[in-house]
Amino acid sequence: MDHFLVKSFLFLSIYALSIFLFNAGMRKILNVKRKKRFSYNHVNDHHKKWDWMIRIAFLILIVIGGIYHAFNLDQEGRVWYLQPYIMVFGFGLVSETVRAIFEKKHSENPNDYKFTLSQLAYLSITLLVFFTTEFFGIFT
Repeated sequence: MDHFLVKSFLFLSIYALSIFLFNAGMRKILNVKRKKRFSYNHVNDHHKKWDWMIRIAFLILIVIGGIYHAFNLDQEGRVWYLQPYIMVFGFGLVSETVRAIFEKKHSENPNDYKFTLSQLAYLSITLLVFFTTEFFGIFT
């Protein structure tokens, strides 16, 4: 158990540092200002409405998936796209794509959407690699 916690902390620390360095580098390359921490910046009111519709839709899908899987406890009855980790990944993908679209159309800085798409690509690729390689065998 102790080794698992140490490995987890080390892995998450390195991954957080890689995200920080990637974002800092891309902000410098694209000349994009850092947004406020721990706040969700909507581009405009229309974006805010879309964002909340997406959040509510995914919340409903996660509840439906949870109910479905509660009644289908065997592995054969499980549907991969209703798994919670897939739903969270899908939510992030859809939410950030909508953000990029609104940034492209309405942002003052024409590179804001490029930064959002680069973040989305980096996170998607790294998470896909981690899950397909079972975290490079670190936790096995």
